Amino acid sequence: MMHYSSRDPSLLGGAAPARNADGSALGILLVEDEAIVAQDLEETLTRLGYRIVGIAAEGVQAVCLAEELKPQLIVMDVGLPGDIDGIQAAHIIQERAHVPVIFLTGHRDPDTLSRAVLTGPLGYIVKPFQEVELRCAIEVAIHKHRADVALREREEALRRNAELMQSLSLLDELTGLKNRRGFFEFAHQMLKIAKRERYSVALFFLDLNGLKTINDTFGHLAGDEALREVAGVMRRTFRDSDLIARIGGDEFVALAHVARDTAAVCHRLRGHLAEINACRDRPWLLDVSIGTTLVDVRSDEDIEALIARADAAMYREKRALAGR
Repeated sequence: MMHYSSRDPSLLGGAAPARNADGSALGILLVEDEAIVAQDLEETLTRLGYRIVGIAAEGVQAVCLAEELKPQLIVMDVGLPGDIDGIQAAHIIQERAHVPVIFLTGHRDPDTLSRAVLTGPLGYIVKPFQEVELRCAIEVAIHKHRADVALREREEALRRNAELMQSLSLLDELTGLKNRRGFFEFAHQMLKIAKRERYSVALFFLDLNGLKTINDTFGHLAGDEALREVAGVMRRTFRDSDLIARIGGDEFVALAHVARDTAAVCHRLRGHLAEINACRDRPWLLDVSIGTTLVDVRSDEDIEALIARADAAMYREKRALAGR
């Protein structure tokens, strides 16, 4: 039995069929259990300018071929023999790949139509149909699919741009560390987890000594280089899981896991400073003042209070060094 009733080319108009970006014909997977109908449809679709990449006669085979051949469109008969019908096959296929489906069916009952609609087909042709209906359904489905893909890509690009802008807004441009906003964004959550899990955390407050002198004597490019080198020393000293940031002109902080106290970390940091000073040929030395404080996981102390306490400890060290 024939399922379409007109091959009059005048009904199709002069427009060329949709093509791939490289100019090749669209690849269509044809799913039809009646061999004679499938052959007739293959000849028609080929004549219309499409390329048949495969023919399936039942649902499971359609799912397998769709995954293997990756067609640009599937023309699917609803009534298929086997374990799953065309509607179920289309549902499985669309869970795995975003490929448009056009249903061909002789069913007009509400239940079948409702089931078919739930799979989101881009075309639904009731048999018998004219050749022009098939051609129009395919072109409309491809157009809708491409518009949907373009919309998804634009939305994804906007999402990535928003994430990038959010990320950049949390970074210090000069050093690549978190900036003040970025530090507070993550420090509150990190502190909350430390208190809940009751593991040892300390806050380190660093001040780059003599930055104004470096800027005034050797220029701001030298000052920028000094700031970047402090950032590098901090990256070497602290773990990837620790939170380090530049929160002011010459001020750096780190919220880090510690074993018992902060002495070992401070010793390691000063060792890295000594190494970088020894291997750099320049007229100034990199030096920092460090203030630290341990987090009392039993207290309600917030990150601002910890910074204030570590800052005060740092200034005590700075004054002690100045008095020597």
